Amino acid sequence: MDEVQQLGEMLKQYALSEEHKKQQFEAQCSHWTLSISTLYEQIEHWLQPLKDSGLLDVTREPFLAANASFPAPVSPFASHKLTITLALRSVEFVPEVMGAKGVVSLSVMGLTSDRFGSISLNCTPPSTDWQWRKDRGAKEPEVHLLTADYLAQQLQALIPRQHRD
Repeated sequence: MDEVQQLGEMLKQYALSEEHKKQQFEAQCSHWTLSISTLYEQIEHWLQPLKDSGLLDVTREPFLAANASFPAPVSPFASHKLTITLALRSVEFVPEVMGAKGVVSLSVMGLTSDRFGSISLNCTPPSTDWQWRKDRGAKEPEVHLLTADYLAQQLQALIPRQHRD
């Protein structure tokens, strides 16, 4: 085989490899979108009785997750931001760009996370379970399975306490 044929074979293999990577990425993006949508539907279901009673509001709005690798104009990560409003406060669930091997993360804003901490929700395929993660600097993160009761417990922190004299 001469060098031109060798080059041709190498280019064919490269094209096949790139097509495979593209298909994997598209499948992971599809899972990313579905995972977030399913989570939001679950949260809306959990909170529906409170929404029906007018005690809180749950809304979705379009959101395009972006970062340095996927700037907004070309990001394939179109989703929604979910906002829960209660007691004049809001909690936002904001999708982040898909992580390695399809990891799905959402930033949770509006809840106190103690000093210098952050709260996120994480789901690592093939699992469909979401984990509530509270990070505080060098300490080990607190991780809990996200359930209706756990979410309600976190939202309770937003309600001002009545002080009795």
